[in-house]
Amino acid sequence: MNNIPYIDILILAMIAVFIINRLRNVLGKKTGNESDIVEKFTQKKTNYKESDPDTVTNSKIKSKNNFAKQTLHSDKKINNSINQILKIDPNFEISSFCDGAKKAFEFILKEYSNNNSNALVKLVSKNIYTTFEKQIKEREKAGEDLEITVISVKDPEIRNIKIEKKNIAHIKLGFDSEQVQIKKDKNGEIIDGDNNQILAIKEFWTFSKNLKNDDPIWILEEIEENS
Repeated sequence: MNNIPYIDILILAMIAVFIINRLRNVLGKKTGNESDIVEKFTQKKTNYKESDPDTVTNSKIKSKNNFAKQTLHSDKKINNSINQILKIDPNFEISSFCDGAKKAFEFILKEYSNNNSNALVKLVSKNIYTTFEKQIKEREKAGEDLEITVISVKDPEIRNIKIEKKNIAHIKLGFDSEQVQIKKDKNGEIIDGDNNQILAIKEFWTFSKNLKNDDPIWILEEIEENS
């Protein structure tokens, strides 16, 4: 019976050794390399350098200084001229220009046939305006009316581009349209043309603009028949 306390002590000692071994397995033990591992992580952290964010100002300057030539037309000469325009006016768009020219084509013919020269003052050159006004006055004097009905207009094609004095652009467009043109006398009788005849008309219209001018209007400079 006197040996029982010693047995209890021995059992407690064995339990303590077991617990210590378990803790060592769970927590691990020092290997002597702990300082090396810490140093490696520290070096990675301090050697990492965050790149500076890009600014809007820098990107704009870069785009202006490094103008990228674009392929916007199959004709090399015309394509070079378009890129020249873009250097002066980066907002220029071929599709918008051609769409505007098509609308101008229909509007100018309509107002010309309606004898409304005042509506054309800002859309045509002085030479074109003088010619239109002269023809309108001649019709009015003779008591004649000109009726032009545009049936259809194909999308215009760029035929040539010239840039003069570094910033004056001239763009020549080819227009294929179908029109009905008749002229009536003062009594309303048709003296020229036919209401039932649709004319296939091909013309070249040249528009010009100072590319440094904020005014978006392109002026009609010349009209040529396609012979």
